[in-house]
Amino acid sequence: MIKDDTKAQISLFEIPAREMEKKQKRAEKVEAEIAPKKKREQARTTKKPAEAKLVRKEVPKAPAGSRVMIKPVSGLVPEGDVRLTANIRQDLHLKLKIEAAHRRTTIGDLIEELVERYL
Repeated sequence: MIKDDTKAQISLFEIPAREMEKKQKRAEKVEAEIAPKKKREQARTTKKPAEAKLVRKEVPKAPAGSRVMIKPVSGLVPEGDVRLTANIRQDLHLKLKIEAAHRRTTIGDLIEELVERYL
């Protein structure tokens, strides 16, 4: 029979019990510090029933040709508008972007103006 005298030795690939306890205590301490932040974040991101029913009011548009810019909330489509996706060449996109910046307006407003003018 072979004698098992390796029990008292430290393994190369296992962490001794003391180290495991220290790591566990550190993890608990970090978790205790982070828990209040997580609760606040969850409270902010949780939708309440009243919020789910909110309807966006119509955003007034500036007359074509005026330099007044009304910024709608990002990601929402104003009532009466539709979202448009189009593939265009990079150079044309850059021209639109530069012109929109010069006029302090959006690419969408430029496209609307061009469509009204030429169609």
